[in-house]
Amino acid sequence: MKLEKLYSILNKVLGTKVFYGINVYDNEDNASMPYIVYQEISKRPIGYHDDFPIRYQRTIQITLVTKRKDTLLEQKLEKQLLKKGIFFSVLTETINSDKSVNRIYEIKMEE
Repeated sequence: MKLEKLYSILNKVLGTKVFYGINVYDNEDNASMPYIVYQEISKRPIGYHDDFPIRYQRTIQITLVTKRKDTLLEQKLEKQLLKKGIFFSVLTETINSDKSVNRIYEIKMEE
């Protein structure tokens, strides 16, 4: 799966509040919560043929940022991922100093 396809899936959860890498969409204004940030954190070869990789496994991290714990939005995101055949792990959930919540998912994709 390409990152563009993942973006379109995440976009169905929060519309235009999905960003790659960071939550800043211009120099003046940051997105208001809730929003989703996704990024590729690794890309490793799996399987070789004549010393060349046959396939790669990509690890993508998806962070859902909310003002406070929002189980309905979490369920919406998780259902959307599962509906599209994307299986995930929840890595962690942290509460920030402003009481906002970061819930971090990890998905693995082969290409």
